[in-house]
Amino acid sequence: MVKQYKIDSVNELKEKLNSKKNIILTYYSGIKVKDLYQLRKILRDKGAEYKVIKNNLFRKALKDGGYPPIDTHLVGPIGVVFVDKELSEIAKVLKDFQKEQDKFQFSVAIMDNVVYSQKDVQRIAELPPIEVLLSQVMSLINGPATGTAIAINQVMASLARGIKLVAQQNA
Repeated sequence: MVKQYKIDSVNELKEKLNSKKNIILTYYSGIKVKDLYQLRKILRDKGAEYKVIKNNLFRKALKDGGYPPIDTHLVGPIGVVFVDKELSEIAKVLKDFQKEQDKFQFSVAIMDNVVYSQKDVQRIAELPPIEVLLSQVMSLINGPATGTAIAINQVMASLARGIKLVAQQNA
């Protein structure tokens, strides 16, 4: 018979998965509690949540939530980062924490029901923030428009100079 606290834990995990659709799986074995506390605090400030989870309960919550299976990664002590929006910013925090703590690793991520490998998560961590990406896209869009405006202005200025020269010659 399944114990009530396990049912409650699975239900709580399903609620977290429903509210924060993106997750990053980590391995924290050998990390000091105070260091994990600091990581939790940083993640909380960024709008994410870090939770140490039992593998079987998390496997059940993922299955019930319709997430793709990641059973091969649910081995040993795991911590899960529940991310609402900014996956790249959270991945950067984890990457920086990994530089400080050799034993800390992140494994896979699930974003919009797609499983991303550890290499993909590393690449996501290297992306610039969304604001920088948007400004780069806008400058790419604005560049040709600016060039077109300058070219039209040059044509108009040349036409005006030509008309002025013709007017001076006829006067």
